[in-house]
Amino acid sequence: MTKFITVVLLTTLPVLAQTTPVPTAPPLTDRERVQAERAKADEAERGAPITRPWDRDADGKRPWERKSPKL
Repeated sequence: MTKFITVVLLTTLPVLAQTTPVPTAPPLTDRERVQAERAKADEAERGAPITRPWDRDADGKRPWERKSPKL
């Protein structure tokens, strides 16, 4: 019985000790970081009429977003 336990321990412990490295995502490049920040800013801008009503007119536009009247 002790031989069986010894064989089991000697065969399973090395297998259990092996760890597979956790695949990590490579760090973002500067370009990818800028793209992510711009996407986040665009998303915040889309929700801005709801979140920042104090700098909007009744139509939801900022003063500099208005089209100039045609003369």
